[in-house]
Amino acid sequence: MKTDLVLNPIDVSAPMIVEAAQIAEAVGFEAVWTYDHISAVAFRGRTVLDSWTVLAGIAASTTRIGVGPLVVNAVARHPAHVAVATAALQDLSGGRVMLGLGAGAGPESPYSRELSMVGLPVYDAATRRGMVADMVTFLRALWAGDEHFDAIAVPDPIPPIVIAANGAKMAALAGQIADWVNFHDWQPVVADLIDAACAAARSANNERFEVTIEAAFDDEWLRLDGARRIDAEERGVTRIMVRWSADLGLGAIERAGKLLSG
Repeated sequence: MKTDLVLNPIDVSAPMIVEAAQIAEAVGFEAVWTYDHISAVAFRGRTVLDSWTVLAGIAASTTRIGVGPLVVNAVARHPAHVAVATAALQDLSGGRVMLGLGAGAGPESPYSRELSMVGLPVYDAATRRGMVADMVTFLRALWAGDEHFDAIAVPDPIPPIVIAANGAKMAALAGQIADWVNFHDWQPVVADLIDAACAAARSANNERFEVTIEAAFDDEWLRLDGARRIDAEERGVTRIMVRWSADLGLGAIERAGKLLSG
């Protein structure tokens, strides 16, 4: 099972987050990701770095490690912008991009405030799922050479699409149209969500489908013999993405590398 690092862009400098990625590469993490947010308001933070800018800096400063947004908000980002940004990042990284997509937040969530306060709409769950599906359809058509599109860059190679899911309907959608699904944290309901995603993937003959988990930065996930890690692997999880934030310090990444190496 592979282990990635999610770099929280809240209240951190751009140079520090790039350095964190460089350390992650040096100590053996498979990939680094960062969140896609407009504001730090829901995190009670002060500032947030733009995901694509951060990822470009990381791609230009590393040579091996994978890079990607976890996840692009389909409500806040137009598919055309995502397509062009993905192609540029793929070129800059030399083919190391993975593309995470998600449905953002509904009106009941504190995360929706970052949209409403800048004049972006806040939709219900069904509408947001539809926007994720539409974005995947747009990207797949563009990348397949649909004649409707003219002179828009196509990433080479085509990156895997990862859909974040918090419920059974989104999990099933991921199984139908994505390369991977990502679940947030390990909790009892995740086992049911994995089943829903994998059943949908089987029905869609989606043989490339993989299950990934975003998890806390702790020993149970970082140690190769950690109980949660073993449980997840037994349930078919292929990749763990542990969360790092600036308050943990850069030394925590070096320590994590030692745990991962056994």
